[in-house]
Amino acid sequence: MQQVHSIRPLATKPVLPLPVRMHADIRSTGEGVCIAMVDSDFVQHPDLMEPLPRIVGYYDAVEDLEYDLPPTVPSSRHWHGTMTACTAAGNGYLSRGEFTSLAPGAALLLIRTMNDAGRVTTPTIVRALRYIEVNADRFGIRVVNLSVYADEVDHTLNHPVNKAVEDISARNIIVVAAAGNNPFSPIRPPAAAPSALTVGGLDDKNTLDGSDEELYHSTFGMTNLGVQKPELIAPAIWLPAPILLGTKTHTQASALCAMDMMTPEMLLSSAPSLMPHSGLPMALWTSRDVSSLRGAITEMIDKELIASPFYKMVDGTSFAAPIIASIVAQMIALSPTLTPNEVKHILMSTARPLAAFPAARQGAGVVSQRASQNAAREHLAEHRSQTDLV
Repeated sequence: MQQVHSIRPLATKPVLPLPVRMHADIRSTGEGVCIAMVDSDFVQHPDLMEPLPRIVGYYDAVEDLEYDLPPTVPSSRHWHGTMTACTAAGNGYLSRGEFTSLAPGAALLLIRTMNDAGRVTTPTIVRALRYIEVNADRFGIRVVNLSVYADEVDHTLNHPVNKAVEDISARNIIVVAAAGNNPFSPIRPPAAAPSALTVGGLDDKNTLDGSDEELYHSTFGMTNLGVQKPELIAPAIWLPAPILLGTKTHTQASALCAMDMMTPEMLLSSAPSLMPHSGLPMALWTSRDVSSLRGAITEMIDKELIASPFYKMVDGTSFAAPIIASIVAQMIALSPTLTPNEVKHILMSTARPLAAFPAARQGAGVVSQRASQNAAREHLAEHRSQTDLV
């Protein structure tokens, strides 16, 4: 009699796509809006390049050099920026659209700030922001996302990063900044800038059950200028982000996912060739114990938060901020005359406070993407009616 094996669930971590977890209105894709991403560094990723490239430029603020596109070969400094860029405007190409951002139609200007020593310095951040200010019209920049921080704890406009944020905001550009990931540390530039839309984190437990929501361990506090930060919060953990192609992480995820889907016979046959790429102990490479192999594969996938060969879960306010940036891009696409103050007012007035947690840590509360889109449409209608009266 042929042996029948019971069906087992895949070990890959189930992760809610952003539009699902945000209960999002996805009719606006951010098309026609350019988001400037200031981050460590970037590579060309299919979620940003296929089927049509949406990267309009790449500026190396470390070397003060302009390029049409970022590099193609990744190194360690490229992963953070590429992940935040895809969180803001990725289209989920390698997941057939499942792990899309909220603004997959937006264009991107990518700006490198991490040097070869792995540092992001204050002068480099300032150079990046001044580049945005000078080239805003050239690229059509309406939104800036900053998931980097200056070293200094300075809340005043004497700090050049804070000053640059204020100058950019005065150009009718919305600046979004990550709050940071340490509730015991003070807010630093650019998150300390008064005009910045500073974003803290929400832990939604990767579920749609709002009853178990908690605050992420974000930085928060009152600045010396009397501005409470952050202004609002967004999901900051269990977020899908791309694995950089051609890296050891990509090789490991591919090997683990392939073995995870195999029948016992296939697994035993293929394990010797795939195991060396899996990160699993050498003692398992020649094991014939299917149960032990499956257990080890599941444990490693769980440990590495692997959602597929191309995506894994990440966390940090660095990823909450680009979620807000994508929502802002959607709003601007719907009503292009929105000002930074109007955008901030809409997002804060429509946010949902978490009653069980202090306001100082969450600002106005959890962003309401759907309500913000409705408010942007209302703003457009009001603007049109006022224009008709002129």
